[in-house]
Amino acid sequence: MRMNKQELLKLLDSIKINKEEFWILSSSALVLRDLFPDAGDLDIAVTDKGLEELKQNYNLKQKENGWYIVTDNIECVCDGKKENLKYQPELVENYYVQNLEEYYEYLLSSNREKDKLRIKIVKEELNKN
Repeated sequence: MRMNKQELLKLLDSIKINKEEFWILSSSALVLRDLFPDAGDLDIAVTDKGLEELKQNYNLKQKENGWYIVTDNIECVCDGKKENLKYQPELVENYYVQNLEEYYEYLLSSNREKDKLRIKIVKEELNKN
């Protein structure tokens, strides 16, 4: 089920984790910025503390790629500490979202078709600033 911005915000409000301990990645970050219509799921990066909070509140299942399944439509990856990131997450709609520069670098390195389609959207946004 694809989620629009309102549905995504409702899902974000329901997550049992401190807002300071996670940031939103990929298409969900674009949806919150009004750059993309919807997201298939919610991918978040969490701090070490955020991962502990999720483990206390959910039955996390770790995937082979190191990511965790939190719920049917939420997955997370542990990224240590926000301060150590090359690009700091930005506050959008009262939530931290992945920095566009960082997402752009990821998109350029990806071979997935859906990622290639997003390069133009992110590049145009970066060129506005």
